[in-house]
Amino acid sequence: MNVPEIIFLCGFMGTGKTTIGRKLAQKLDYPFLDLDDRIVERAGQSIPDIFEAGGEGRFRTVERKALMEVCRSFKGVVALGGGSLQNQHLLDHLKLNGLLIFIETPFSVLIDRIYQDKNRPLLLDESGNVKERKTLEEELRFLYDDRLPLYRQASISIQMSRGESPEEQVETLFKKIRNHVA
Repeated sequence: MNVPEIIFLCGFMGTGKTTIGRKLAQKLDYPFLDLDDRIVERAGQSIPDIFEAGGEGRFRTVERKALMEVCRSFKGVVALGGGSLQNQHLLDHLKLNGLLIFIETPFSVLIDRIYQDKNRPLLLDESGNVKERKTLEEELRFLYDDRLPLYRQASISIQMSRGESPEEQVETLFKKIRNHVA
């Protein structure tokens, strides 16, 4: 099977890109990289600290630089951040350099996962308190709808179903990859 040397997994925060990515990399016998880990390594700060120090703008600049470095020097499976596909130019660059896969998870599942993860910068208000669930849902729905047209340009899409184990999801994804490269 002629699998591309680099596979990018995109999708909204909380969709399971890291979990699926690790298992897919293992199945393909590829290295795995979570872009957020590379950002933290390069910046020398946690993601919440980057956001706090310079806002989303600084974070996106650091993220873009890390992603360009990964495109040049990494071969394997890469879990992108939920907002990594910042514009059409960047998306096109990823598609030229590897296989872009969109992992789509039902919005209600995303909200449940995000609401339980206190490390998500968007979960907290300006005072550092957890936002009301309704407020969080409205804000995230806006972001999700804004990013969806970029996600949907991926070469392969996979819909995550409730009740499926990550292993079952990876098997489905593996079959889609095999069909795509055949």
